[in-house]
Amino acid sequence: MLISIGPVMAGYFMHTDKVNVINYYNILAMLLSASVAVFIPFELVLLSYIILGPGHYLTEISWLNQRQFFTVKKYDILMLIALIAITLLLKLPFANLLFYVFGLSFILLVVKGRVYQLLAFAIVVIAGYFFLTNNLLRTIFGLYIPTLIHVYLFTGAFLLFGALKNKHFSGYLTFLVFLACPLLLGVLFTGYHPLPTHWATIEYREFAQLNTTTLRSRYLNIYTDKASIILTRVIAFAYTYHYINWFSKTSVIKWHRISVPRAIIIGLIWIASVGLYFYNYRLGFKWLFLLSLAHVILEFPLNHRSFIGIGREVGVRLRSRPEI
Repeated sequence: MLISIGPVMAGYFMHTDKVNVINYYNILAMLLSASVAVFIPFELVLLSYIILGPGHYLTEISWLNQRQFFTVKKYDILMLIALIAITLLLKLPFANLLFYVFGLSFILLVVKGRVYQLLAFAIVVIAGYFFLTNNLLRTIFGLYIPTLIHVYLFTGAFLLFGALKNKHFSGYLTFLVFLACPLLLGVLFTGYHPLPTHWATIEYREFAQLNTTTLRSRYLNIYTDKASIILTRVIAFAYTYHYINWFSKTSVIKWHRISVPRAIIIGLIWIASVGLYFYNYRLGFKWLFLLSLAHVILEFPLNHRSFIGIGREVGVRLRSRPEI
């Protein structure tokens, strides 16, 4: 008995040690990202998006493809792609596209049978017709889903799900630090307002809508307004840590285990993407936006699975509580 259990326990503790190391590394990465965001918030958003971003998008799309994009059936992803093509042909608003794809991704996971899936999606289309007239809902899907919700809320969901699954103290601590960093960025060193470089003031314009929409002012100076600077710190932290978190999970989810030709292709596209941005930042930003949007959409099934998993884990804990 001891002989059979020994290797299992040894493997468990090796796994535990690996998870703990990754969790503490992530805490360090969070604190480092938040610290740099205090000093160069605008520059950090841009540098993370330009350099780390395309590497993350390309490697994650490759990894998702290896795992059938976390859909139930092999060809479910083709339904999502077809929906995207239809919405583009119909020239529907960007918010509608994301709303419908987000809804269909969930339906394909939880509803069985194509007929029932189509009926459920018809309800989503009808709901979108009425609900997307609401400015708040349009803003959530058109602006925040592909940006802050993706890099912060969905990243937080992955951290929480991992903590609940592994049941390690370090996992819960990682999640708490993740929640604390934006709060700390809003209350610490608020009197320190470094002026952004000329390069940052020009190229951050592509992100400026996040500041003006969130703070409900089109006319504020996003580079000198105190609330805007604090918000940009949070944006910089969220984007930078989102990318670092992905690269920290190499030994866990094995996304780096790909063929040499695929690795070369990814590397060349990454180099070309970064080079294009510095050659012509407007053209480069459009390309990076499309690449970013593709990885956001293709990750929707995984996002839904994470929230379903969180609900399941929380439900297990509630059911296992002793009755008083």
